[in-house]
Amino acid sequence: MTTNTKSTKLEETIDIAALYTKGLERTIEISKSTLDLAVKQNAEILAAIKKSLKGSSLPGLFVLDLAGEAVEGFVAVQKSLLDLALEQSNASIEAAQSFGKDADKAKAEFGNVLQASFDRALGAQNLVVEYAVKQTKTGIETVKAQPGVAGTAVETISDSVQKGFDTVVAAQKDIVAQATKNLKAVAAKA
Repeated sequence: MTTNTKSTKLEETIDIAALYTKGLERTIEISKSTLDLAVKQNAEILAAIKKSLKGSSLPGLFVLDLAGEAVEGFVAVQKSLLDLALEQSNASIEAAQSFGKDADKAKAEFGNVLQASFDRALGAQNLVVEYAVKQTKTGIETVKAQPGVAGTAVETISDSVQKGFDTVVAAQKDIVAQATKNLKAVAAKA
């Protein structure tokens, strides 16, 4: 009877791990979709800015290309971090399952490894977000500092680009915060 109870606990732990993995995969999928939409929106905004400035005498419009590349780079890094989080999660689950029939030990190890992996991935993601925010702000300020930009449509568009980027970052942070809350709750139950 004791063996059956331990076996049942291990199966429950594995079921929780499967639910956790499925939830993490969905969260990552949603995050990647949000990031793809941000790249698309940014490209459309930059194209509109370039079109409106075509033929103008403003120097330094290359900064817009740099801003676009910076956003694309940011998104690529974010996606890589999301993939890394999923890989770490799967490795954690495999490590916990390797404890065999000792369900209590497996459950404790799963929770510890999962939390440590998730904390590392979250910390790395936050660093990337903050870097992207600084880079975007610098790019926008560079555009606005160009001679003849103050008080023009370029300044207004630059402000709009900044607000759009800030909105995307805020949405991404909200998604991560909600995912963190949900995943910590699952890890606590493990």
